[in-house]
Amino acid sequence: MLDDVDLAADVLAALPIFPLPNVVLLPGIVLPLNVFEPRYLDLVDHVIAHHRHVGVPLLRPGYERNYEGRCEVERVFGVGRLLTHQRLPDGRRFIRLEGIRRVRAVEELPSVTRFRQLQVELLPEEEPTATAPVEVLKAQLERIAKSLANDDQQLLHSVLMIPDARMLLYAIAAIMPTFGCMPTNVDGRARSPVLEVQQRCLDAATADERTRWLLECSQNICDELHDSGRFPRSMLN
Repeated sequence: MLDDVDLAADVLAALPIFPLPNVVLLPGIVLPLNVFEPRYLDLVDHVIAHHRHVGVPLLRPGYERNYEGRCEVERVFGVGRLLTHQRLPDGRRFIRLEGIRRVRAVEELPSVTRFRQLQVELLPEEEPTATAPVEVLKAQLERIAKSLANDDQQLLHSVLMIPDARMLLYAIAAIMPTFGCMPTNVDGRARSPVLEVQQRCLDAATADERTRWLLECSQNICDELHDSGRFPRSMLN
């Protein structure tokens, strides 16, 4: 999927953004949104009429003080492609975005619309240079799966079947924070560790760096499971 996406120059030059306080849009993830604010209703009309791409940056802590203005957002964020759009009788829109690539903000453009637009640059998505760490991560998650309910086990096993290592890492980042405690040495104490973990995965410059971070997260979950007695220590060897 990542190799099939090449955003046009006009999209990168003026990308409409839909900042959110509690979502990190990762490649491969489908995000449903209930749109009701006037500025974002305008945004939906704009992307339908143009290129159907929306940036979804995570709002930085402290956004509550100036939510109606130009709150600070994370510089690296996901771009979503509009998959579906439904107009509701009360004026709201229900949309679904598919995360397709990562971008980095270059600069914010002067206001010409009620929604914000950024000039962005497309970030590369290269394969991991080492396969062994990815296999260790998958083995660690197989161990974690033994402690999960059946539905979560099936979800995790389906994720581990993803053949593209790059998409696999993003899918793991999307679901792993729901399986146990995350590392405590993450930045930004003002928001949830789940968001911090996922944003750090998005920020990672390389797939190898992303793999190392997810290995640290999976080890943290394994340590928690061991301490709680949910599986024996021998499973970590």
